[in-house]
Amino acid sequence: MTPAIGAGGRLPGRVLVRTYALALALILLLGLAKILIAHKVVNVALTPPDRVVASGLLIGTTPTDIGLEELAAGLQVDGVVNLAAPSVAEQVTAASLHQAYLYLAVRPGAAPTWPQLRRLASFMRRHTERGAWVYVHDDVAGPRAVTTAAMLLLLRGQTWAAMSAQITRPGLDSLGEHQRLALDRLRSALHQAGRSPAGNPYAKARIEPW
Repeated sequence: MTPAIGAGGRLPGRVLVRTYALALALILLLGLAKILIAHKVVNVALTPPDRVVASGLLIGTTPTDIGLEELAAGLQVDGVVNLAAPSVAEQVTAASLHQAYLYLAVRPGAAPTWPQLRRLASFMRRHTERGAWVYVHDDVAGPRAVTTAAMLLLLRGQTWAAMSAQITRPGLDSLGEHQRLALDRLRSALHQAGRSPAGNPYAKARIEPW
């Protein structure tokens, strides 16, 4: 049915208002879609305790094959770091999805060593500089993953206050005594570059941006 045309061949005012409103709504939706895509949050559903720590860094539990596929498709995760038990199956799945894989042996209750942190920071840098994300996990998104994420933020140059805000108080409260001590020693080494006590296992630590 052809809409009635007003005098002078123009559409009635009510029809014009509706047309303009529809056009404006479409423009707004397109703009919102661009923003969502730019921030990589389209079609990404993280199941707690998996969570975003910072741009480019996710921590969580041991992923399933489907979980890795969803992370790759939805958030462009192209790097996986395993802090838990070695898993050939997980490594094979990651390879099939063209995800780089890094295994770091960190015992329950422990924290990454300085050599491990340097490898991890380099791994993070290679992937995040291209706009991709890295998924760091232990078995239950527990203290090992939280400690590692906190250390990565400190290595990035963040202050203790900024790191604490991103990790959250419950996350820091979950850490064991050894892990808290490791964080404190890393912070001390970074603040006293070249002057940290020789007994500090992180004495050689330097800012490693990623």
